[in-house]
This record gives sequence, structure tokens and C-alpha cells, in this order.
Amino acid sequence: MHSIVGLVTGGGVAAFFFFSWVIQMLFNSIVVGHFGLLEPLSYWQAAGLWFLTIVLLAPVGIGTRRLHWNKWH
Repeated sequence: MHSIVGLVTGGGVAAFFFFSWVIQMLFNSIVVGHFGLLEPLSYWQAAGLWFLTIVLLAPVGIGTRRLHWNKWH
């Protein structure tokens, strides 16, 4: 619960929606615009892709704060 409160109060929700937009713009300009490989992503598809990335990479610690372990662990 503490991490959810920190996420919301720390601007995490706004950052999520902003980075969803950034992912949409980058994907549509690079993959669709330059290579012509796939269909353009909608905003909600980009948000879903970003959310899936967060869920899959959070357990391994990518993008999270490092925990301070004592020297015996």
C-alpha cells in the first residue's frame, strides 16, 4: 500500500500517462513512419504496452529504487 501511495503522490500517475504518450509518438514515428512495418498504435494501446512493461519488469527491479541491504545478506 505504501508504494501505491508514493506512486500517486509522487506524480507517478501523471508520469504514466505522459510516457504512454511518448511511447505512442515514438512507435508511430519510428516503426510506422520510417519502416512501415505495423499499424499505428492508439493512445490506449501504448498505455497498455507501457503498463505491461512495468508489470513484467518490476519484479526484477528495473526502474525501481534499490533496496539497501545490510552487508550480511
